[in-house]
This record gives sequence, C-alpha cells and structure tokens, in this order.
Amino acid sequence: MENNKMKFDSLSKEEADIVSAVENEEFSPVTDIEGRADYWQTAAKETIKRKSIHLKLQERDVQKIRAIAYEQGIPYQTLIGSIIHQYAKNSRAGSSVK
Repeated sequence: MENNKMKFDSLSKEEADIVSAVENEEFSPVTDIEGRADYWQTAAKETIKRKSIHLKLQERDVQKIRAIAYEQGIPYQTLIGSIIHQYAKNSRAGSSVK
C-alpha cells in the first residue's frame, strides 16, 4: 500500500494534517447528506446577501471607474462594489484613510 500513496512535496502543515487524517481513516461519512447540503446552502446565501443603494458620484469619477472596469472586463458596478468591500475589509483590520 505504501507504493499507492501519493507524494506531496509542498504541503502546508494544515494540508499535511488533512492528508494524514484521510490516510488514517479519521473521517466519518455524513449520514444526512441532503440536510447538510441544505444547511451549507442556506449559510452561503445568508453570507452573500446584497443591499441596493443609491449614490451620487462625480461624473469624472464614474467615467474613470468605467474605463478601469472595461479594461478588467467586469461591469463597473461590480468594480465599485469590490472597491467598497476592500475598503470596509481593511477598515475593520485597523486601517484608516486620512
């Protein structure tokens, strides 16, 4: 059986622990697969709820954002949402804009 084991040269400690647990059969099968799937689907939906807002921005800023979004191949509203998300995420970590 040793010959059948996959070789993993560049695993993190966490990844190596997972491989070890699988090899040692430390995982147990999920008995209620549909219930678990429903649970995780509901959790995912709750995590990604979106809220519509209305903003008035300077036209020049919107034009620049649209140009950047076009270059990246994404909708400009998606880019604006991403910018706001990154700002909110960084602000929670103790960063601030001056």
